[in-house]
Amino acid sequence: MFIPTVYTPCVDIKNNKVDLSETKLHHIKNVLRIRENSGINISNGKGHIMFGTLKRDFVLIDNIKEFQKPNNIKIFIPFLREKNRFRYLIEKLVELNASQIHIGETQNTQKNNIKSEKIESWVVSAIEQSGSPFYPNIIYTKYIDFDLFDTCFDISGQQISNHTKNISNFAIGPEGGWSKEELKNFKFKFMLTEFNLRSETAAITALSLIM
Repeated sequence: MFIPTVYTPCVDIKNNKVDLSETKLHHIKNVLRIRENSGINISNGKGHIMFGTLKRDFVLIDNIKEFQKPNNIKIFIPFLREKNRFRYLIEKLVELNASQIHIGETQNTQKNNIKSEKIESWVVSAIEQSGSPFYPNIIYTKYIDFDLFDTCFDISGQQISNHTKNISNFAIGPEGGWSKEELKNFKFKFMLTEFNLRSETAAITALSLIM
């Protein structure tokens, strides 16, 4: 049975009552059609899920569970021009519980007009859809940090199969691919397949293999 999750970052985990905003109440009651006295979960994005029951405008908490982060993986991804593809990428990285998502520009990154507020709304949507207890650290950067991200994925790299346990931070290239100058700055280069993958496909596949 589906039990909806509400992301509430400032919730007091010692309190057995969580007040809901009008926006959250509207979504729960009018969009999800959740009725009073139904089960509902609260995620604080910091590793806690509070299990409770929906009342008129609040959730009465029955119990709480603390989760440990399954990984400490940091991933760099470029901005994608097409909004739906970019949203899909962000949501899947959240569902897979990436620890940090660095979003920035590369030499071949295509421009877009997607604001940080929109990206963060996608993160919340993914948390609530998946029921995740973790909100990843979202970092916006103008340039890629090659000291932090010394590993990238590129069709010119070596096969990844025997190296996944040694990778914790990695970078995914843009739709136009890494430039020759950028590739020289990476210490390690791996490929996922002999064929070209879209940025979102490469990111999701790489994270799934490394987890």
